[in-house]
Amino acid sequence: MDSSWKFRGVVIALVTLAALWLLVPSYYYFRLPAEQRNDARALKDALPGWIGHGKKVNLGLDLQGGIHLVMAVDVDAALATKATNRATELKDALEKKGLTGGEARVVNQQQVQVTLPPGNGDAARAVLAEFEDMEQVGSGGEQVTLAFRAEALKSLKDGALEQSIKAIRNRVDKFGVAEPTIARRGANHILVQLPGFKDPEQAKELIGKTAQLEFRMVDDTDTALRGQETPEGISVDAEQGGAWYASGEDQKQLTDWLKSKAPAGKAYALARIEEPGRPVRYRSYLLEERASLTGEYLTDARVQMGDDMVDRKPHVSLTFNKRGADLFEQLTGANIGKRMAIVLDGIVDSAPTIQDKISGGNAQITLGGYKPLTETVKEAQNLALVLKAGALPAPVTVAEQRSVGASLGPELIHRGALAMLVGTLLIVLFMFVYYRLSGLVADVALVMNGILTLAALALFGASLTLPGIAGIVLTLGVAVDANVIINERIREELRSGKTPRAALQLGYEKAFAAIFDSNLTTVLAGIVLLQYGTGPVRGFAVTLIIGVTASMFTAVFVTRWIMELLVARRPERLSV
Repeated sequence: MDSSWKFRGVVIALVTLAALWLLVPSYYYFRLPAEQRNDARALKDALPGWIGHGKKVNLGLDLQGGIHLVMAVDVDAALATKATNRATELKDALEKKGLTGGEARVVNQQQVQVTLPPGNGDAARAVLAEFEDMEQVGSGGEQVTLAFRAEALKSLKDGALEQSIKAIRNRVDKFGVAEPTIARRGANHILVQLPGFKDPEQAKELIGKTAQLEFRMVDDTDTALRGQETPEGISVDAEQGGAWYASGEDQKQLTDWLKSKAPAGKAYALARIEEPGRPVRYRSYLLEERASLTGEYLTDARVQMGDDMVDRKPHVSLTFNKRGADLFEQLTGANIGKRMAIVLDGIVDSAPTIQDKISGGNAQITLGGYKPLTETVKEAQNLALVLKAGALPAPVTVAEQRSVGASLGPELIHRGALAMLVGTLLIVLFMFVYYRLSGLVADVALVMNGILTLAALALFGASLTLPGIAGIVLTLGVAVDANVIINERIREELRSGKTPRAALQLGYEKAFAAIFDSNLTTVLAGIVLLQYGTGPVRGFAVTLIIGVTASMFTAVFVTRWIMELLVARRPERLSV
């Protein structure tokens, strides 16, 4: 037995213990009554204090019931709104250059017809040319017709869909649905799955209502929360500047506790705090009760990079209409050095400090700090989406609706679990009868494969669906197939007169290439299904990829370690 045997044994033990540790919350999750499984606080209370995490295997919509919606986004309406805003921007641009007397109006829903100022046609055309995302599609006399370029149209349509997804996700998160699925489907549809949610009409009202973007000043001087007695799960702390705030992991609990604690004329709002490796938390901001400015005046928000070649920090550029520009100039001029919260659907997305009076209808929020550039750019992109998603950019309608009843979920779970159990037992029995001791070793690896697969699902927060259970059963078969190849290779070497130790070594070495190739092609097929599939297909693909990857570890690494141990002590035990 080589010197690496102990090291490999430690690796196997650590991986097994880590997998079991990851599955502890899932064990307590399934012990909860069905009506409490979507209550994050109920699971937290049920977990032992030493576990340190709440990662669990989530049940998909087909297993626990809920609401399945496909929302159709009217992107053409979003384009019409953009064209209307652009008509106002074009007229304002001409007036800023002193070219008065012109007009701009929307024609054909997505085109803008501009009447040029008398006697200033050439100067007006030069101003219009500054809008690079539009091109001239018609001209006659003193009128010019502009339309968005093809690439700009695609960007606007994609942006409308992404903004709608962002707004819907914010609303669903605020409502407290556990593990929702919100994803793009096709060119203009959004898939929304709400596990455990039973009221489809309430779900449609929640998703379809208009979001509200607000700019509110932050009160950093109030100390009303200092010395307050807090319940378990909520803490009160002071920022470096002296402002006091409350924080906790339960959004509803924190909101309820803060309800009656705001001074007159003020109101508390929460921000969602996400940090790698830590549970999501919420913290409070004390804001002016009345919004200083709302998203109705915002016409655009986009990510741009700074001009400094040494330290190019991304920033979000905001564009207001004329009325919004005036209000924003007054607001920023009167509050230099103070923080202004950007609030979407009642949740504080960010609270930047006003550095100077901002005039001209354009604003800039700079991001940076000590984060990597890629993370900062992603944060800027998300912020731009939030700013533009102050309201749904386009009407949404329900294109498809399904409800999975509460009684159907448990039945599906029972049947799926029974199928997996029967399939596993048949495989275990066959391996033991046909390959005897080495078959028993393969069965041990098979059980470990199932544990690792479920642990990986819990680690990545993946949802277990009925097709996912089918994927697990299939991967167990793939794992056994690897051991069949290995055992047959060992048999061949024993028949040729090799010693048990040499037969074992050659059997694994010669089988590895075939096992690796077959598993690699299976994983690639799973990746294709994951990339282009939807719903049940993706659930199958996730478990397939995880299970096949785990089988490479158990079938090649774990079984070889056990077999080497057996052969080193009793070579005659090598029976295949």
